Amino acid sequence: MREIPIKQAHAILKRFLKGKGIQQIQLLTKKKDRSLSVKTNKGELMIIEQGYVDKITNYSLNNGEAKHALMTAFKREFPRSHQLYLNQRG
Repeated sequence: MREIPIKQAHAILKRFLKGKGIQQIQLLTKKKDRSLSVKTNKGELMIIEQGYVDKITNYSLNNGEAKHALMTAFKREFPRSHQLYLNQRG
């Protein structure tokens, strides 16, 4: 797990949506009390939010709704963060 700036995390998420195959990314705050996990598998996107909102949502990667939902969840979970922890698999 490494610490990265929030702008870099935002860019990683955008690249993550373009990737193919099975991937998983987990972003955590410095205190590790909020997290956002994102998994892709065969054209499906699963967003797991823990912290401000606790929910799991599934989207298809074929439409723009998945990107919008991911960026909304990102802003909701990390509104004042400057640094995040990144755990990447896949």
